[in-house]
Amino acid sequence: MEIAIVGAGISGLSQYLFFRKLGLTDIHSIVIFEARQIKPGSSTGEQNAETYNASVIGASIGLSSTGLKVLKRLDPDLYDEVLQSGHVITSWKLSSSRGWTLAEIPAGGEDEMTVMIGRDAFWKILRKRVPDEAIQRRKVVDVELAHDASGSRLVFEEGSTERFDLVVSADGIWSIGRRAFFGGQGKQRYEYSPHYEGLIGTGGFVTSSLLQNVPDGQMNVVNGGNGFFGYGYCSSSDVGPRKHGDTATWWSTHSLRDCPDDWRHIDLESVKSELQRRHSEWKDPVVQSIVRDVRVDSLYPTFTTPLLPTWQKGCCVLVGDAAHALQPSSGQGASMALEDCETLALLLHHYLTVRSSKSIQRALEQYSDIRRPRLAMVHKKAQELAGMKQDMSLLEEMVMYFFIWLFARLSLNEAYQKKLNHYDVPTVVETVLRGTS
Repeated sequence: MEIAIVGAGISGLSQYLFFRKLGLTDIHSIVIFEARQIKPGSSTGEQNAETYNASVIGASIGLSSTGLKVLKRLDPDLYDEVLQSGHVITSWKLSSSRGWTLAEIPAGGEDEMTVMIGRDAFWKILRKRVPDEAIQRRKVVDVELAHDASGSRLVFEEGSTERFDLVVSADGIWSIGRRAFFGGQGKQRYEYSPHYEGLIGTGGFVTSSLLQNVPDGQMNVVNGGNGFFGYGYCSSSDVGPRKHGDTATWWSTHSLRDCPDDWRHIDLESVKSELQRRHSEWKDPVVQSIVRDVRVDSLYPTFTTPLLPTWQKGCCVLVGDAAHALQPSSGQGASMALEDCETLALLLHHYLTVRSSKSIQRALEQYSDIRRPRLAMVHKKAQELAGMKQDMSLLEEMVMYFFIWLFARLSLNEAYQKKLNHYDVPTVVETVLRGTS
């Protein structure tokens, strides 16, 4: 069987590694197509994606407990390297721009652990485990879908086409696969194309010495009436993943009704000046230390995708941001992508063992049915949280602070967190397969 993975970002590499873990690379031909030149020591094109997507928090990724469990099942050595390269979050401090501490929330035990890690660092950990010969530098510009088991055809930039029994579209928020699903070929906008959320931001890395008096493991979230600011450690010392290293991450987001047409080429010095102006009266000393001399490298408009009615058509399937580009405030984008990859691999492994003529389609249909309800839950929560980044009146700002305090004090988010953290991909897949056997 011929399998194509479109995109060598986090989702595409993870999908390949899960296929290999389950032995699919031994008996099937699996190739990853990536439009940009990438090498084991370099960054992927998706690494330099020009928008916030489901995985990006500034220049870092938050891997929640479910995502970490997926990685541990995939490869314990990979999991250990992620912990050592990132920083384990043990508590969240929620504050106001006026200097009030609203809540300090423990991150819980191993079942609720989060790791903050540089996006580039995480990508490199995955990339070095994928052989060079598995990746071809070719740009896919379209997917010709067949609505049966006859496979799909990829169209490449130079005009050639190739047929594959299965196409995994792991090509991010501007997915070619999604566009083909919903009739978007040749259109700038279509029903399920990315949507600008009225939020724009910037972020990056600073030396951890700027985080004065911030304890190891603490992630700081500061809300204000004119935006949002977050910061925390994202690297570890040689002592272990619970002691901070030399690097910290920060990000700032605020509302902007219309996305600038030239945002890819905007003057970054003006972005820095606006960042400093916006936070000039915020009382948090770390925020002031960061914005005073920070280097701004990028601007990130927030784009998301609507909830999709399906993640598969014929023998093509969507994973990661191609299927669900969430608000970054969800903190779950990377973990949801990892869950996608494990779910798809387990289902394919099962049905290809059965060797039915409709094996692929049954696997893809069940994958879509399993994953979409879970993402709907995360999507709803992410949209709620994103509202706290909009510009507000004084009354709205005070009401926001009250509800942050109340939610933390009464643990009103606990039910959602339990549903999120206690999800186990193998158990869910096994339950579904038992019900259809």
